[in-house]
Amino acid sequence: MGVRNLKTKQSLYSLSYFTLFGAIAALSPFFPLLLQSKGFEPSRIGFLLGSYEMISIMGLLLIGHFYDSFRSPRRTIFTICLASIIVLFLIAREENLIMIVPLTLAMGFVIKSPASLMDAHYGQNIPNAEKSYGKARLFGSLGFFTVAMLIQLTGIVEASRPLSIFRAFSILLSISMALLIFLPKAHQHKNEKVKTSFLSKVKSFPLVFWAGLGIAFFNHLGMSGHYTFFSLLMSNKFGRTDVGGLWAIGPLFELPLFFFSAWLLQKLGLKKLWIIGLAAGFIRMQVYSLSSTILPLYVVQICHSVSFGFNHLCMITLITRFVPTESRGLAMALFSAVSMGLSLFVGGFLGGWILHHSGYTLLFQVLSAAPLLGIVTAGLFLKENRSVGE
Repeated sequence: MGVRNLKTKQSLYSLSYFTLFGAIAALSPFFPLLLQSKGFEPSRIGFLLGSYEMISIMGLLLIGHFYDSFRSPRRTIFTICLASIIVLFLIAREENLIMIVPLTLAMGFVIKSPASLMDAHYGQNIPNAEKSYGKARLFGSLGFFTVAMLIQLTGIVEASRPLSIFRAFSILLSISMALLIFLPKAHQHKNEKVKTSFLSKVKSFPLVFWAGLGIAFFNHLGMSGHYTFFSLLMSNKFGRTDVGGLWAIGPLFELPLFFFSAWLLQKLGLKKLWIIGLAAGFIRMQVYSLSSTILPLYVVQICHSVSFGFNHLCMITLITRFVPTESRGLAMALFSAVSMGLSLFVGGFLGGWILHHSGYTLLFQVLSAAPLLGIVTAGLFLKENRSVGE
């Protein structure tokens, strides 16, 4: 592959990540508030988003397996993006709470897959993908930051206006869908011609993959306090619904992290990198729990770049290094399903129950224990070796 051709491909992926995560920035911070504006109580939102995450596990696994088996992966990503747009439109227009519940679950089934499939597609087409992934992925963080700040400064998206969320999300995701046309076809290896069953693929994954999956689960269980309840905390405790700026701080600090990702992996190794990320997650939930003013909440958003960024970087590296190319779609789906699906399901239900019986202080205190369990798991199962292949 020529250098110029490779750089062109990487640029296309960078633009795809920018628009894809820009679309997420228009949705994720406001979705709990959208549900609250429809009439759901905060504790009920926790239960509903927990179910949303549970359904996302099924979607990620089924869609990931389908992606590996289908001859046109780009068409798979396109279809899932289109389904996300349609379902969000229906949610934005619907006023009946009973109807919103299944629509929210349908959104959960499809919403997580585009990002994980894009990661798998990148790994299938870019040589030595783990060395360049960070620089391509930083455009996703840049997209999230740019859109979140634009929303904060202009007010073009408001939770009380569901159609404003839909418009921003659908425009950005449509651009990402259009870019799929220019992405290369998934590279087919000889061993990909032999179709492998779902269980056979799962059994072939190495122990280090499962150890990483456990660490990622505990990391995101702690982060469920942010993803599910942070916007509700800002609205109900501090009276703030203009949360876009707060959500933008973390992705801003992800930019240098992803840019220097290869250097960080070489210098620190996966074990230390992951433990640092988990420690940052613990600190963040403690600040959420104890803060009585809004200023510490602004400062602690810096931890997001470490708790999310290091976790994502380490797991993507594991998959690229140790999982066969023909199974990476499923591996990415498992990563997303367990770390960003099952963990948020558990966190949503646990947090909803705590919020119903107590309040935000206890909620974040309990969830701060999860990253500590991740640190224990890393200490038990990961070696000190600084090479990527722990």
